[in-house]
Amino acid sequence: MRTLCVLLLCGVAALFVDPSVSYGADSSIQVADAWARQAPMMPAMGHMHGDTGTGAVYVTLRNTGAVPDALVGAASEAAEVVELHETIRDGEVMRMRPVAKLPLPAGATLAMQPGALHIMLIHLKRPLHPGDTVPLTLTFEHGATLTLQVPVR
Repeated sequence: MRTLCVLLLCGVAALFVDPSVSYGADSSIQVADAWARQAPMMPAMGHMHGDTGTGAVYVTLRNTGAVPDALVGAASEAAEVVELHETIRDGEVMRMRPVAKLPLPAGATLAMQPGALHIMLIHLKRPLHPGDTVPLTLTFEHGATLTLQVPVR
């Protein structure tokens, strides 16, 4: 009977866990609203990679723990290069530039969105179409990793 209760509780708990997220060593980082922007392939005018494209991933991270952390990297088999980026105003021009990390203080929420912080997918290996998913692994300063299947929209 005890085993049956434990199995039942595990089954109920599974209903509330997002199946697209694999939690690493630190489950105090929660992920919400992950999505990737549709991205076509474009000819690479003289670029050694042939056809290429760039895409962006946006996600909201929440640190529910008592210890500050930071997103320090991301990787995806969908692109040759994955970088953390911020968008800044340079006079009258908006520019994107890579950043080494995105701080995530204890109890804080970090919302990535168009025109602000985002994860850049560079030299896409295939176009990103609505309905596709993009595999993405996030790496945090304290060693935790989160693996996501990010929907394209």
